[in-house]
Amino acid sequence: MIKEFAVEPEAIVSSYRDFSYVIEKFGVWEGRVISEFPSKWKRLVYAAAQSAHSGGIELKRIEVRLSTLPKGILMAMSRPGASGEWLEQALNEHKRQPFDYILSLAEVDMPEVVPIDDFDGNHQCLAHTREQIIKREPAVMANACDFLLKTASHVKLVDPHFNLMHSRFREPFLQFIQRLRPGTLIEIFRNSEVSPAALLERANRHLPKSLPKDIRVRLIVRPDDDPMHNRFLMTNHGGVRFGVGLDAAGEGAAQEDEVSLMLANVWQARWTQYSNGYVVGEWVGV
Repeated sequence: MIKEFAVEPEAIVSSYRDFSYVIEKFGVWEGRVISEFPSKWKRLVYAAAQSAHSGGIELKRIEVRLSTLPKGILMAMSRPGASGEWLEQALNEHKRQPFDYILSLAEVDMPEVVPIDDFDGNHQCLAHTREQIIKREPAVMANACDFLLKTASHVKLVDPHFNLMHSRFREPFLQFIQRLRPGTLIEIFRNSEVSPAALLERANRHLPKSLPKDIRVRLIVRPDDDPMHNRFLMTNHGGVRFGVGLDAAGEGAAQEDEVSLMLANVWQARWTQYSNGYVVGEWVGV
């Protein structure tokens, strides 16, 4: 659902208006992010703007906007740096680990390379992917959240009926955690219909043998005075809403679901909301 763009610094600083037009197309909530490639990308953008607008108001406006980019627009993807011209670096990195698109000043005979002059609402790279209809199958559900999961350090699963006793919950969960980096914390929030003792017994039966190394899981029961309904997979970068649930389809159940990216303000509100409850237990993969 989320596309990763490599963006050439010189391509977006011809004016503050052009800079803003490009930046506003990105954010986890838009289904597109700018890869922090290389790691000094912000410095390269500022240097390009300084070269184009030295001492002018355009430079100052770009500088302020660049320094206050909202979280979720520019993403560090742990891509290695290299020497040489930016486009040469990007094309070499694309061969190693593809970007979805490369936004550049130059025209290159590759469908993934988008000249800045073609970057508008009619280009396929800006086609919306914020909402999808998916099969309620474990791998398909995890694939819809793959970008969020592999870039996360903290994940919150919210489903009032989440239950590791049932394979329809367990199998998507196992797919989710396989995409996480070591050291990631994943918290599961559910309601209090099942006793903490029963939840602990079920988790102890299934979690210890399933967790990848250094993945932490915390199971949390929400207070009765805060009713749960909607289902979310949220990370420290953004979130996805599942219309039906975080479980795979069972016999006689809906075979498809609608998943949608959460807007930034909605994600922030729900991320804050799901920050407490009774901790049933915590497990760490070894």
